[in-house]
Amino acid sequence: MNASLKKVIAEFIGTFTFLLAIAGASSSGSPLKQVSLALTLGLMILTLGGISGGHFNPAVSIYFFAKKQLSFGALVSYVVAQLAGAYVGVAAGLGLWDKTVSPLAEGNQVSAPIFLGELLATAGLVFIIGTLVNNKQANLIWIAVATWVFAAGTFTATGAMANPAVAFGLMFNGISTGSIASIVVAQLAGLVVAILLLLITGASTKKKAPKQETPKFVPAPIVAAPAAAAPASTTAAKPAAKKPAAKKPVAKKAAASKTVAKPAAKKAPAKKPAAKKAPAKK
Repeated sequence: MNASLKKVIAEFIGTFTFLLAIAGASSSGSPLKQVSLALTLGLMILTLGGISGGHFNPAVSIYFFAKKQLSFGALVSYVVAQLAGAYVGVAAGLGLWDKTVSPLAEGNQVSAPIFLGELLATAGLVFIIGTLVNNKQANLIWIAVATWVFAAGTFTATGAMANPAVAFGLMFNGISTGSIASIVVAQLAGLVVAILLLLITGASTKKKAPKQETPKFVPAPIVAAPAAAAPASTTAAKPAAKKPAAKKPVAKKAAASKTVAKPAAKKAPAKKPAAKKAPAKK
């Protein structure tokens, strides 16, 4: 299967599961609703993050597009998959409780607390993700996002949607279109705030990066040193070639031994007087 298609399918599945949990938990009325949402999102990021990055959120995808880590074509396909997954997820979550999607309603009930809550929740979410990516701690994103969604959901009026896809899906669960439009504007404003904060806090880390690469060029002169030492080793070997000259004294000893043997040869004439005694016996 094509790699791009795999990413789009992963974004659809992750967003679908997240909205399924939201719609199902809202219909159940469980006091653990916020825990369920946070854990579901964290698990989806952990499971599918290795395929698509685990965005499941148009605001997060736009952030990575701004960082030039996502092409425009990929951004469009991601957002389409996320919106489609949100709608199907809401329909499936309501169906678990024998409910159906609601018709679109007009009006705008967004107040200042709701607007500021979504701005803060989205800014915090994108800032956490961006900081972990800049610090090369992307393996912690799943638990960090789950923790933030749970925490922000307890102190915001909207339960911390922080996700235009979630807002789009809940438009089919009774929230008016005007309210959703205002919430999406607040979320995009939160995205801009997060990018500005990341530019400020991430500037120092980018300047320190080249300093870590400079030591790589220091060993270069050390590698050239053995090549210069090689001629010295050849000159040191020349005295060893002169050692055969030390064998010349051995030849002199042999000559000395020959001269010592000459006096032994002179003793032979001493036997001549024995030959003269023979006539005396006659």
